Amino acid sequence: MKKLVLVVALIASVFSASAQQTVGKIFSGPNEGKGFQLGSEKSSQIVLDATKAYNSNDSQKELSYYSEEMQKKTGDFNKKWHAYAKKLNDVPLSIMPMKVAGSTDEIVFMRSKEERELTDGSKQTMNLFEIFTIDKEGKIKNFAQYSSIPATNEFGKTSGGKIISKDENNGRAFQFSNRGEVAAIENLNKAYNAMDAAACIELFADKVKITDFDGNKVVIDKNDLRKMVEGYTSLDWKIWGILPFKIENTDPVSGILVTSSEKRVSKDGTVWEKSLVEFFQFDLNGKISGIDQYSRSKK
Repeated sequence: MKKLVLVVALIASVFSASAQQTVGKIFSGPNEGKGFQLGSEKSSQIVLDATKAYNSNDSQKELSYYSEEMQKKTGDFNKKWHAYAKKLNDVPLSIMPMKVAGSTDEIVFMRSKEERELTDGSKQTMNLFEIFTIDKEGKIKNFAQYSSIPATNEFGKTSGGKIISKDENNGRAFQFSNRGEVAAIENLNKAYNAMDAAACIELFADKVKITDFDGNKVVIDKNDLRKMVEGYTSLDWKIWGILPFKIENTDPVSGILVTSSEKRVSKDGTVWEKSLVEFFQFDLNGKISGIDQYSRSKK
């Protein structure tokens, strides 16, 4: 009997030591150099219970699993999201509780697939990897989410559409561009309306190819731009939308779609007023290198 007790104790000791084994490594931040240990099933269950509340579309219930600080930080967004959602179904595929060696917090990694139906009729499917930090009171104190978007998704994709051309780009999709084009168009809008030619010129390349509203093709330089601005007594360019995009798997040259209305008053008193669609091309240096313009009479 004593031998059996000793063997059981030895096995328990081995499993206990194994459970506390440190694996992996953190490479930066306050826990730099530390590894991970297995966490508790309690932390996993907290995340699963919060997920259940999320799926019931009950903001108040979901927030009850969050720390006070987390509720203050994310409460407004959480309530707005649940009000926007019609149906939520986050299905866990795997879950793993961990902890940083020596920490009282635990970290829960969860992989899941979520289907969303929103009040405006939009539908979305997300493949998710989420990281939850659970404090010693058993509350979620931090949360990070990473996602991959299926090709069949209705919205949220990073690329889409198709370019039809006679070159190597034929059949390629478009994707959003983010090299400061929106800010550049906004700055151009401000400088143009203020008739600040110098500020406008700073945003353009040395040579700019323009196809105007009548189909005329010209190449102008910065002096031409200055003369154009100086030819008016007032300019009023009201932008409705800015859409920056590029062709997928190509260099960073981007095309920006701008919808707007504009009123120009020339020095001779002539008034020009139109609704506009314009395509701005930004070169590799982030400067405007081309403009294609389309207009219609403003009613």
